[in-house]
Amino acid sequence: MAFTVRDFQDLVRLLREHPEWREELRALLLSAELLSLPELVRGLGEKLDRLSAAQLKAEERLARLEELVAELAQAQARTEERLTLLETRMADLAQAQARTEERLAELAHAQARTEAALERLTATMTTLVEAQRRTEADVGELKGISLELRWRERAPAYLAKLLR
Repeated sequence: MAFTVRDFQDLVRLLREHPEWREELRALLLSAELLSLPELVRGLGEKLDRLSAAQLKAEERLARLEELVAELAQAQARTEERLTLLETRMADLAQAQARTEERLAELAHAQARTEAALERLTATMTTLVEAQRRTEADVGELKGISLELRWRERAPAYLAKLLR
């Protein structure tokens, strides 16, 4: 018995009318691997959905990480600028410290010279004080001599008023 197009059309019509027959026909026509293919495709679809979701999360994390790296790069640039400024200020401070130490050394030498001059001045003052004492004694003696001479020369004029 030959299977004709009309027979085929009848088979298609019957399968539409009886959907439960389709499964049985499928089991007869297809191998086990082909029958399990829809389930495999569903499983792969689910896995693909999970992978897509994981990929989106990874991309979001990567974008956030890129933002953080950019922020860190900016912070690093600011830190380097501050460090450069700090290095410059430290060099300036070192130079100022060197100048201060030079000035202190100059002041120490000047202080030593001042102390030496003060010692000389003190010695000179001591000598002058002694000379002043001698001068005062000499002046006192001269006053006494002068007074005696005045009285000797002018005694009659001083005493004349008393004698009258």
